[in-house]
Amino acid sequence: MKKILNLINDFRFLYLFIVIFMMARPAYSIPTSIEELKKSIGSICADYGIDFCAVEEEEVKKKKKPRKFTETEQKILTRLAEQQKLLSARSLELDRRENKLKSLQEDIQRQVTQLEKLQQEIERDIEKKKNQDDSQLEKAVALYSKMDAATAAQSITKLDRGIAVNILKQMKEKQASLVLASMGATESANLIAEMTTKK
Repeated sequence: MKKILNLINDFRFLYLFIVIFMMARPAYSIPTSIEELKKSIGSICADYGIDFCAVEEEEVKKKKKPRKFTETEQKILTRLAEQQKLLSARSLELDRRENKLKSLQEDIQRQVTQLEKLQQEIERDIEKKKNQDDSQLEKAVALYSKMDAATAAQSITKLDRGIAVNILKQMKEKQASLVLASMGATESANLIAEMTTKK
């Protein structure tokens, strides 16, 4: 009997604490059964970090059993997994193609830029050549204009037909008519025909 009294004295403060705590709780949360009391005391102990009386909650205590799928569900899940793999593979392929297309577009853009530069250089060269040709044509016209008409006629007939026509077109009308008069009738007629038709 003495031992029981000593045990009750040892746990007197714990009982007192539990009773005060229970009285402080709202009426609707006061446990009505032993199980609820155990849960309530266990949760209080867990809240205050008292391990020896803490009770784990049922969700934690009960390990969730893995759900068993039916054969149909397994087939559906297998198909979904296969489709996921296919979609991932397609996505990777599309990414690879997109990167390849970007690379090709960059190459094409570089080539277009190079072609534009080349075209500008060619146009500059053509313009330069045209200016040189115009300059040389002006010099030739000046030389033939200073020559004697008969000598100029003999020299012009030996030139390329297009150059001869351009020289005669650039000469003053009086000088050109003297040079043409010094040529043979057939030669002068052919040159006059080309001068009138050529732009």
